[in-house]
Amino acid sequence: MTDLQHRDGRRTEAVRTYRGHGIHAAPGVHEYAAAQVRAALPDGGRVLEVGSGCGALALRLRDAGIDVVPTDLDPPHDWIARLDLDDPEWTDDTRGPFDLVVCVETLEHVENPRQVLRSIRALLRPGGRLLVSTPNVTHPHSRLLTLLRGAPYIFGPRHYDSPGHITLLPDWMLTRHVQRAGFGSVEVTTAGDTLYTGPMRIAYRVEMAVLWLLGVRQRATSGDGVCTFVTATAV
Repeated sequence: MTDLQHRDGRRTEAVRTYRGHGIHAAPGVHEYAAAQVRAALPDGGRVLEVGSGCGALALRLRDAGIDVVPTDLDPPHDWIARLDLDDPEWTDDTRGPFDLVVCVETLEHVENPRQVLRSIRALLRPGGRLLVSTPNVTHPHSRLLTLLRGAPYIFGPRHYDSPGHITLLPDWMLTRHVQRAGFGSVEVTTAGDTLYTGPMRIAYRVEMAVLWLLGVRQRATSGDGVCTFVTATAV
């Protein structure tokens, strides 16, 4: 297994690593996702991860004893299978059935998230689990940015081509998509922190304090809640 990092124009810059593999998600997202998977599969199970990036989350799950099949549109390693969610070609390794499918910070990159969720449902047995996350576009910071510049955090012209954030999914819409794809027992939580550092981090904290005083609030499940997580059960 190589630790060579893969770089292309469709991923955010990796600012952290896990076992030498770049993490492109917001801080705290992988840790929260791994905890959710362990809670959903306390006795283990077979998991498909779509949108694996450089494989950091897959390695984290494997280190926790989870059997993971990682996939990505542009896999940087030969142990990650290629899978185009907008036009999937399933193989013996990726067609399932699985006990759980992980789709972390990926749906904002696809053209048809409803079709992707239907494809994921077909990979699960009844009672199988889904864990999906996407940027929280209703976070107070995102709401302010939308008011000021017309696009939430990590969306807009600068993020359209690189890293390819093309689909906004507020929590109510993501929940409805998941339900219509054949899932029930839907739960919504929020986790993850911004990528801001230095003066930007200080300015962000001041902004959040002012918004809180003005009544624009959100209580996050973990961290600052900049990402929306949905868990659901296949019916």
